[in-house]
Amino acid sequence: MGRSNGGVIGPSVENTGTTDVTTNTYNSDDTWTRAQSAIAVVDVVVVGGGGAGAGHQGGGGGAGGVREFQGVAVSGPVAVDVGAGGAPAAAKGSAGSDSVFGPGGSEGQTMVTGTGGGESGRAATDGGGQGGSGGGASGTAGQGNVPPFSPSQGNPGASQSPGTGGGGGYGGAASGSTGGPGSPTAAGTVAEGGNGGAPNAAGTANTGNGGGGNGQGQPNGGAGGSGVVYVKAPAQPYAYYGSGVWDMRALYDYVKAGKWS
Repeated sequence: MGRSNGGVIGPSVENTGTTDVTTNTYNSDDTWTRAQSAIAVVDVVVVGGGGAGAGHQGGGGGAGGVREFQGVAVSGPVAVDVGAGGAPAAAKGSAGSDSVFGPGGSEGQTMVTGTGGGESGRAATDGGGQGGSGGGASGTAGQGNVPPFSPSQGNPGASQSPGTGGGGGYGGAASGSTGGPGSPTAAGTVAEGGNGGAPNAAGTANTGNGGGGNGQGQPNGGAGGSGVVYVKAPAQPYAYYGSGVWDMRALYDYVKAGKWS
């Protein structure tokens, strides 16, 4: 049987406003979750892992591909894969891994991929690998923007004897032994190509930078830098209506907690 305890009647309250724009940074695999159900699209920057440099007068690794995309459709939690940088080996390093927002979705609609940077070549024996940006080499330099996207996600590496070509970068192609430049994005400067024949400098983590090559008789090049993913959710309007009718139990709890005014 219900029983009335009395209460307080006052004016109703309506609060309206706009939420803040939020940007999340992902340095490793994770899941993006929207803060408000009204969020239907987000802006993303996806940077693939950089390729590793090669040893023995080796070229520089290509930078990870960079994709900036606005209006990516979201309807709930979204998986985020952050690509690892290429690993150095006794001679030729490996390519970087892809970074992906929304793996398994439709590219450019619910999914955005930044391709890993291309591997580099040794001395006069290897060509550079293709990828987001291409690896440097002595023979054929690696091509960038593979697979092709518009706008381009990267640039080619350079060919320079005896194998010390630089890796391509997001901001431009490599030139001689100098890796291609990175480029400012909404999230900062990322994706620089590795220098060829350099003292095996590793790419900085979570930039997608390519690893540097190494000199004659030096076996290992530098590791590629891991990728990174940025997700920006837009501001959302909100409205909250609060009743002006308060029962005695609620009044007692608020007064006791010092929250009644």
